[in-house]
Amino acid sequence: MHHLDANRMIKHGIAAMIVALTAGMGLIFAMIGGISLSPLPMFFDWQIPGTVQGWRSLHIGMLMNGLMAILLGVAARFLVVSNLSAALVSWGTVIAVWGNFCFYLFGMFAPNHGLTLHTNRLGEASLPGNLAFYPAFIGIITLFLALFLLLGAKPNSARHTNDRGEA
Repeated sequence: MHHLDANRMIKHGIAAMIVALTAGMGLIFAMIGGISLSPLPMFFDWQIPGTVQGWRSLHIGMLMNGLMAILLGVAARFLVVSNLSAALVSWGTVIAVWGNFCFYLFGMFAPNHGLTLHTNRLGEASLPGNLAFYPAFIGIITLFLALFLLLGAKPNSARHTNDRGEA
């Protein structure tokens, strides 16, 4: 796979992990019921929107999505695919990462958790539920496509040399 496409996945994976770390701060603030500037003795009593479980899902989910994008980007460098397939793999992975971000973020504000477009046993349908569902659904499709393309790729036999062409 071309380095440009692999690098795109790796960089979006890194960005997803930065978002995950930021969501970790949201998790802490939701757990303690305010904003703490530890180690400074400052605390601002404020209830961050969302739930502890929602922030935990956003934090852990984006860490996992970031790792997935980085690992797929690294693995893709060892595979041979066409230019079109490389672009589809790269953009399919990126769309999945950010579609999942929307799912985690908006799902924590949706009574039905964004799992369906209609009312389900968890709660009623809502705009946050739709904003969670649609991007995640698109991400599922694009990630399946990316994974199937990688599964069908051939190994890159030229990877047995370093960047200078030495064995």
